[in-house]
Parts: sequence; C-alpha cells; structure tokens
Amino acid sequence: MLKTIRDCLDRLKASLFWGWLLKIQELILFITSCVMIGILGAVVICRYVLRVDLFGYDEIVMISAFWMYFIGSSYAMEKHEHVRADILERILPPKGKKALRIFASLLQSLVAIETLNLSVAYIVNGVKIWPTTSAWGLPLMTSMSAVTVGFVVMAFYVVVQFLEEITTPLPDAAAEKGEL
Repeated sequence: MLKTIRDCLDRLKASLFWGWLLKIQELILFITSCVMIGILGAVVICRYVLRVDLFGYDEIVMISAFWMYFIGSSYAMEKHEHVRADILERILPPKGKKALRIFASLLQSLVAIETLNLSVAYIVNGVKIWPTTSAWGLPLMTSMSAVTVGFVVMAFYVVVQFLEEITTPLPDAAAEKGEL
C-alpha cells in the first residue's frame, strides 16, 4: 500500500502538471516582482525628479504584492524553503525524528485544509459584496483571489509532503551515522 502511494507521488512529481505548476508560479513571481520594482521606481522618479505624485500606484502595488506573497509562499512550500522550527528534531533519535516529521506534516496538512476552507469563504464573500479600490475602482477580487490560489497550491504541496513523509522508510543506522 505505502509503495503504491509512493509510486503515485513519484509519478505526480515527474508529471507535466507538476512541472507546469512550478513554471506558472515562477512566471507569476517574475512578473509581480517586475511590476512592483517598475511601479516603485516610477514613483521615486515622479516624486523626487519630476515633483509630481503618481496617483493610485498603491492599489496596483497591493494587487501585485498579494500575488507575489501568496504564490511565493506556495513556491517555497514546494521547494522545502519555508520557515521551520526544527530544533527538537535535531536532538531526537531517527525514529523520534520520523514521528515528529509525520506529526508536523499532519498538523500542517490540517491547518492548510482549514485555511483553504477559510480562503474559499473569503472569495465567496468577496464575490457577494464585490469591493473595489478607491482611486482606480479596480476589483479587489484581483488581490483576494491570490489568497485562495496560494492556499490551494500550498495545501496541495503540504498534503503531498505528508504522504511522502509517511511513505519514506527510516534510514538504517549506518546511513544515519554517515558510514556509507
């Protein structure tokens, strides 16, 4: 059973879907970073060189920042570069480390699923009231949807990591000590 799950996970991670998902995230991160740098550069030039104010730039920066932060969080989750507090894991024996990682992955999965539910409710409420920005009248759904998309992708990665954790065998004692 565990081998079957592991084989499915390996096929998933080698699939075009997985690769395209990462490429789309990288593209979104690149575009949003460029937009933010461009707008903030234009604000500096307008304000300090041309002595004029760039009207409503903060609304576009907000939308771009939401997409950058939430897609960046999901990308970091896939790359295992998210913030972790693994102090206890460092002092435990291999079986204790494994049990702690499984528990932490399970807890992360449960939290990710709950935040996913909350973010869907956030979007549903946003569709009902359809808020807009004050200066340009841009729909706030453009930034609100970043929250839900980010949590969907994060929840996906967290559940995959949990399944990987429970299907990864314990290393043998020689490998753990670095004798191989």
